[in-house]
Amino acid sequence: MAKKNKNQMIASEELVSNAPLKDADLSSKNVSSQKVKDGKGQKNKKDKKQSAGARIRKAFKEMFSELKKVNWPTAKKTASAFGIVIVVVLFFLVIISAFDYGIMQLIKLLMDASVGS
Repeated sequence: MAKKNKNQMIASEELVSNAPLKDADLSSKNVSSQKVKDGKGQKNKKDKKQSAGARIRKAFKEMFSELKKVNWPTAKKTASAFGIVIVVVLFFLVIISAFDYGIMQLIKLLMDASVGS
């Protein structure tokens, strides 16, 4: 019998998932029937649509909460990254300018050769 590697699967093996929603029915029909079964014909507070102002306030509150969690770089790291960007831009400026100059000289040479004949 052939030795099987742990990472290899035989064609007859089936992948098994332990996900809790493996056999769950997520259709909207099922969800609406659960609300009726609960005997709650009225909407909950959370189901009620908020006003535009409340939604905007909530959005800004969440935004500022997330911004507090951001790991902001120090001034030294920012200056270092800025320096690297400037060096890379200048490097490509020199390379592109050299190609541009070379192509201009080639076109000038071809134009002079075609006019001179």
